[in-house]
Order: sequence, then C-alpha cells, then structure tokens
Amino acid sequence: MMAALVMKEMRAQLRDGRLWVLGAALVLLFTAMLALAQQRRELAEQERREVEAASRAQWDHQGDKHPHRGAHFGLYAFKPASPLAAVEPGIDAQAGQALWLEPHKRNMAMFTPAADAAPALGLGELTPAFVLGALLPLLIAVLGHGAVTRERESGTLRMLQACGLRARPTIFGKWLGLCAAVSLVLLPALLLGAWFVVDGTGVMAAIAFGAALLVSCAVWAAVTVIVSACCRTSRAALLTLIGLWVAAVFLVPRLGAAAVQRLSPLPTGQDFWAAIGRDIDQGLPGDGDAKQRLQAFESRLLAEHGVSRLEDLPLGANAARRLYRDAYAARVHALHFDALWAAQLRQQQLLRGLTAISPYASMRAVGGALAGTDLAHRRHFEDAAEQYRQTFTTRMDEWDRDATRGLTSFESRYAGDAQWQAVPAWRYEPPGWRFALGAALPDLGLLALWLAAALGGLWFSARKVVP
Repeated sequence: MMAALVMKEMRAQLRDGRLWVLGAALVLLFTAMLALAQQRRELAEQERREVEAASRAQWDHQGDKHPHRGAHFGLYAFKPASPLAAVEPGIDAQAGQALWLEPHKRNMAMFTPAADAAPALGLGELTPAFVLGALLPLLIAVLGHGAVTRERESGTLRMLQACGLRARPTIFGKWLGLCAAVSLVLLPALLLGAWFVVDGTGVMAAIAFGAALLVSCAVWAAVTVIVSACCRTSRAALLTLIGLWVAAVFLVPRLGAAAVQRLSPLPTGQDFWAAIGRDIDQGLPGDGDAKQRLQAFESRLLAEHGVSRLEDLPLGANAARRLYRDAYAARVHALHFDALWAAQLRQQQLLRGLTAISPYASMRAVGGALAGTDLAHRRHFEDAAEQYRQTFTTRMDEWDRDATRGLTSFESRYAGDAQWQAVPAWRYEPPGWRFALGAALPDLGLLALWLAAALGGLWFSARKVVP
C-alpha cells in the first residue's frame, strides 16, 4: 500500500508543471552560480600561486645582508581554497587570505575578500550553497504545501478514509513522494556540482555534503507535509511555510549572530595586541620582566661557556639573545592566540545553540566544515603558518649565532642568496576529509536530530488528517 501511495504522489508531482519549470530554473541558477564561483576560485588560485612564486623569488635573491635583516624581509603564507570552497565559501570571505611571516611577531591574516566586495542587499550572499540550502526548501514548500490540504479541499480525503486508508500511511506516503519528486531536481544539481568541483582529494567530503543535503531536504519535506496536515486550506499552508522559511533562512541566523556578538564578544584588536605587549614586557606570572629575564639568560649563557664577558663567547651573543627573546615572545603569542581561538570556538558553539531551531543554519555549518572554510580549518592553516614562521626565523638567527663570536656589529654582511634559498619553501597540506568530517560532526548531529524530530512530527500529525 505504501508503494502505491508514493507512486500516486509522484505521478501527481510529475503532472504538476511547477516541478519542471521551477526545478529547471533552480538547476540552471545553481549551474550558473557554480560555474561562476569555480571560475573565480580558479582565478584566485592562479593568482595565489603567482604571488607565492614572486614572493619566494624575491626572498631567494635578496642579496648579501645580515641574516636577521634577511629574516625581516619576510614571506607570505597563503591559504589554498579547496574545490568545495566554490560551493560554500564559509568564513573565508571575512577572514584574511594571507599571513605576513616576520621575526618577533605573529600577525593576523590580511586581505579579506569581503572588504573589496560590492555592498550586499541583506539577503545573504548568492552562492551555490545558498541556492541548494535556501532556495530548494522554498521549492519544496511550493510543491508540497497542498499535499494534504488539496485532498481535503477536493473531498478525496473523506473518500480515502471511507475506503479504509489510514492516516499515517497517507502522511508518510506523501512525504516519501515529495522527497522522490524533489530528488529529480536535487540529484542533477549534485551531479553537475560533482562534475564541476570534485577532484581526487575531495570525493569523500563531496559525498558527505551531498548526503547532508539529502537529509536537509527530507527534513524540509517533512515540515511541509506536517504544515499541510495541520492547516485547513492550501493558502494557509503556503503562507505558514513561507513564514517558516523566512525565519529559518534569514531571521534566525542573523538574530543568532547579533546575540552572539552581544553575549560573547571578542577582544578588540587594540586590547589584544596591548595584552601581548604587556606580557612580553612585564612577563608571565613568575617569569619576571623583560630586563630580568634577559639578565638571567645572559648569566646562564656565560656560566655554560665558562666566560665572564659576552665579548668572549664562542658564539654570537646578539643572535643568542634574539633567539631567547623570540622564543619567549612566541610563547606569549601562542597563549593569547589560543585564548582568541577558544573565544571564537565559544562563539561558534553559542551560535550553534541559538540557531539550532533552523535546519538551514546547521546545513550551512556542515557545508563550511566539509569545504574547509570553517573555523577549524582556519586555525589549522594559521597554526601551520606560525610553525613555519618560527622555523625560518629561528634558522636565520642560528646562522648568525654560529657564524659570529662575541658581540658582532649588526651591520656585518655575510649572508647571501645561498642561505636564503636553503630555507624550505612554504608548503601547506590541508587536513583530510576525516578532519573535515570531525569538524562537521556537531552540526551533522543537529541535522540528524532534525530528521528524527520531523519523522516524529509526521507520526503525530496523522491525527490532524481529518476531512
């Protein structure tokens, strides 16, 4: 009986011209947006590679100079974009795309694409993920708002019940039929997306994204059938569904973000850098201030080499002091950046809780995690860049320390292109799909809870199926 109900609902949807017209329009819009986004991503990646190559060439051929001055010449570290980033840009548009790596200091990422973007209309950025995550539920509402009310208005619901058809099989049959009809739109879009953006490294993430999108559509289809069962007329059902869609897609995410900013604000840039400078100057608890720490280090250095003056050290004293000061500064920076990441994670968790009533918000978070454009991937990139910064700046000062004796003039020129070229080039390896799936797990759990709640709602809404 259930199969017959599903087939009947499928035939009704296939005969409805709205499925073909609106579905084709949605697929064409998605294809156009995806092609444009992929073109922009490929252009950005080409520019990134060119800038990286130019920056490295400048580093390799900066000529003879003091090693520490050479380190201050600096290098850029760029975050590559995964293929799925063309579908869901996540926070990458608001976060910087490059890190300036220099001695003594860990910098924030710069060059945010959002700073150069045109003013938005306030309806959200039109991305391929927005088309699938936000406009597809609207299509589901348009197609399925009359799933039950249409039967009630035409009088066929009374006849079906008179023939002994129970309410629950009717409800679930209409839900499965609506899901099957929507799959005729969703599956071509997913196949086109896979053809455009998936490469050998992103297959598992793309499969997980497609599965999450199918679950999201099943949730919206269940909500549509539930509303149709609870409303007396198709017009009332459609108006209710549009109101729920506007709230879930636009109101809840924006109100949630505003509440997070108020309830759990981040420190200002001025306060953040001032706190780092204060801890470096005054020292962490129990460490003493900068002068005391340096004096203690020099005393240990002299005792270790059995001399009484810095001038008599068998190594470069200035470089050794820089290495010590930079190691302490890196420790302070790590503490403050870890605290900043923790504050951002608290914001993310608070936002997840505040927007849990919207399946769209959960789906968007899942897309960002699987595309590598979320907070977890951002931290992975910046931590890797910081490790590289410490590696090459330490190597510069170690060259200086090992090539000199005692107190050597800062203007001594003995490092050349061979030493700059000996520094390994920056190579960032993004984490794999398991890392992405782990980052997406909390929001995938919310989608699973939504699906369970929607199925429960279908079960209990059967009592509303009355003529």
